[in-house]
Formats: sequence, structure tokens, C-alpha cells
Amino acid sequence: MSATAELPAPLKWAARLVFAEAVAVVVTVTGLAYRWLRETPADPLGTVGVLLYAAIMAGALAGLGVALARRKPRARAPAIVLQLLAVVVAYYLVMEGLVVLSLAVAALALLVITLLMLPATTAALTS
Repeated sequence: MSATAELPAPLKWAARLVFAEAVAVVVTVTGLAYRWLRETPADPLGTVGVLLYAAIMAGALAGLGVALARRKPRARAPAIVLQLLAVVVAYYLVMEGLVVLSLAVAALALLVITLLMLPATTAALTS
């Protein structure tokens, strides 16, 4: 399969979903930053740490989404690792009482992992 051939559906959807996760993280970080600018946070250093971590995650997710869409084989493993981190985040969302959000995050992460592990994705990334 040539690099100009159309992406198989699983890889296309995995790339779209990873990029959509990046957008969701950016929206969340923007909301948190706005809230923390309006109110004085109890732990300013912790606030900066959370914002920085989330910004790095958003950048990584966006970059991996683009790399997957461009059929870069090296993007699959880091994308899977970030999805596994999302499952950990889903666990902590349950601990905070956000069960519905937790289920959505975990389901999305597991869906992306499944799409990235399908044979059609493997074939597209190795050819």
C-alpha cells in the first residue's frame, strides 16, 4: 500500500479520536485556567502544574493524531500509552464521583486502543 493510498477506516477513526481527545483537553484546560484566573487557587503551584501537564498532554495527543493520520508507525505505541493513561484518569474520576464522565473516558480510550490494534491498522502502518 502506498503512502498516498487512503487510510483504512480503523486507522482513520483512531487518528480522528486521538485528535478529538486533544481538543477536549484544550477546552478543559481553558475552562480551568479561566476559573483559576477568576478565583485565587488554594495551591498556585499545583494549579500551574495541572495546567502544564494538561497542555503537554494536549500537544502530545494532537501530534500523535496527526502522525497516525500520516501513517507514521512510531506513533502507535505512544498513542496506546496515552490511552492507558486515560484509563487511569477515568479511575480517579470515579473516585471524585464523576462516574458517567469516567465511563466515557474509559470507553473512548479502550475504543482507540482497539482501533490501533486491529489488523487493518497494523497492515497500514507497516506497509
